[in-house]
Order: sequence, then C-alpha cells, then structure tokens
Amino acid sequence: MILYVYKVVREDINGNRGKRARQLYRYKPDLKIGGLYTHLGRGYLGMQRVLSMETEEYPDPPEEGEEWNENNG
Repeated sequence: MILYVYKVVREDINGNRGKRARQLYRYKPDLKIGGLYTHLGRGYLGMQRVLSMETEEYPDPPEEGEEWNENNG
C-alpha cells in the first residue's frame, strides 16, 4: 500500500502564502504539485497550494483469515 504525503501551505487570493506548511495524507495521487485547491478536507480551510509530494510504502493488510507474520508485515 502506498501513502502519498503532500506538503501544502495556505494561500490567499493575492498569492500571499502562510508561514507554516502542513502535511496532507492521501491514498491516491490526485493532487498536482503547484496546484491550488480548496476544500481539501477537515482542517484545511481556504485555498491550499501543494508544494511537494513524497511517498511512503506500507505492507498490505492481510486477507481475511490470514495472520500477520514476517512475510507480510
């Protein structure tokens, strides 16, 4: 399973950016680097500019009836 970690910063209509960037986690790579978005989710009010993206890989959860072991996580 791949987790996409976006670095976003709040931006106003004039292009002024906020001081602190935040991280936004997604399971799909549905945002473009440099894109300006609204309504990204709870806690991300106003317009947010995507600055960068990183990926983190996690093992898939076991299927039903399967147990965790060293081979699957």
